Amino acid sequence: MKTLSAVLFSFIVLVPFVARGSGEGFGSLTPQEVSAKLKQKNVYVFDNNAPEVFKDAHLPGAKWLHPSEYDPKSLPADKNATLIFYCHNEH
Repeated sequence: MKTLSAVLFSFIVLVPFVARGSGEGFGSLTPQEVSAKLKQKNVYVFDNNAPEVFKDAHLPGAKWLHPSEYDPKSLPADKNATLIFYCHNEH
């Protein structure tokens, strides 16, 4: 539970990238906005932390994705999907 709390804290405080399916591009979301989006259909969450960090704890339903080395097939085919990316960044 302690590690999950740390991940949630990182997610809430340090969400660096959010691609919105409505064509708005990149931006950021408040924790309340993320919570509301997760209740909607066609929303996908990607964890961009190091694999060992993802293994230890990640948001339920999140899929690990390397931020620069990934297969485009790992993203949803629906171009209108909402994609939420997060990582813990100490810099």
